[in-house]
Amino acid sequence: MRQIVAASLLVLALASCGGPSDEDVLTQDKIRASQSAPELPDVELSDNPEPPAAPTPPPAEELALNELDNAVLENAVEPDAVQGPIPAAFRDRWGMVPADCRPGGDLVGNGLVITADTLLSGESVGRLKEVVGDEPERFTGSFEYDGVARDEQLVLTGSSNTLVRVAGNQRYVYHRCRVASPTG
Repeated sequence: MRQIVAASLLVLALASCGGPSDEDVLTQDKIRASQSAPELPDVELSDNPEPPAAPTPPPAEELALNELDNAVLENAVEPDAVQGPIPAAFRDRWGMVPADCRPGGDLVGNGLVITADTLLSGESVGRLKEVVGDEPERFTGSFEYDGVARDEQLVLTGSSNTLVRVAGNQRYVYHRCRVASPTG
């Protein structure tokens, strides 16, 4: 009896495996389709593998003329390039909306300019009196506005293109003007 049950199970197991499906059968059409794959284009190799030479810069006289032709904006408010206690990553023109970043150098709307030691807005000027904390992408300082000192924290986010300014209990969010696509 055991042998009959074992033989029955073996037959059932083999029957459940089944044969190859139609997708698994290799036919002449499938062979022809695989042989007619597109051919790679012929590539001509250069006899000289060196890249072309870089273009030569213009002569120094042309550079000097270009510098002389540039107009200088009077009273333009821009971040400075000098060394100072506020890290260079924060120094730039910032705006809450693109209209705050109008070209021309003047501060409009809620624009903010951060220099090496000053926060400039259209309404006030804060001069850095003391560095409270300086960490990567976070700067805290004590600034003096018309004789009144207050601590302000500057935090960079969004690939350093967004500035969060915390002053007192207020939080202001600015965007770097070079990235804000100014209008106006």
